Amino acid sequence: MEVQENQLTFVQEKAKELSNAMELRGWASTKLVPTPPYGYTLVSMTGCRAWFGKRWGMINDDRENFLKVVLDIPKGRTSIEDVSERLDLDIVHGNEGKTGVEMIDNRDRHTIVIYLFKETLEHTAFRDSETLELISDVRRWSCL
Repeated sequence: MEVQENQLTFVQEKAKELSNAMELRGWASTKLVPTPPYGYTLVSMTGCRAWFGKRWGMINDDRENFLKVVLDIPKGRTSIEDVSERLDLDIVHGNEGKTGVEMIDNRDRHTIVIYLFKETLEHTAFRDSETLELISDVRRWSCL
């Protein structure tokens, strides 16, 4: 099938679904800023204790076969084991080509990276998902 100009890929459609689910939550303090070609940047309107002051995450839809969600959290808020169990995802170390979650230890914060490959995305509805609940918690931990 020929791709038409401005046609969304499956991964971009799922990123849009996630961003719409977030907007339905009515988070007045959070703005999702389109950041072509990468996806969306999560920006706090009130300021954060993380990423460059107001940016606290990204939804990256720039790959053909996976969606990547990047979330900055204050150190000590959660562990990679807790996130892995909560999302029912394996712990990975970088993009290993499979769905999973990793935690990067930065100097002033931790960064959670969630890799969701097509096989997982095909069975994922973000509206009432644990992924959305985790993003909600991260927003609260980082930006309120």
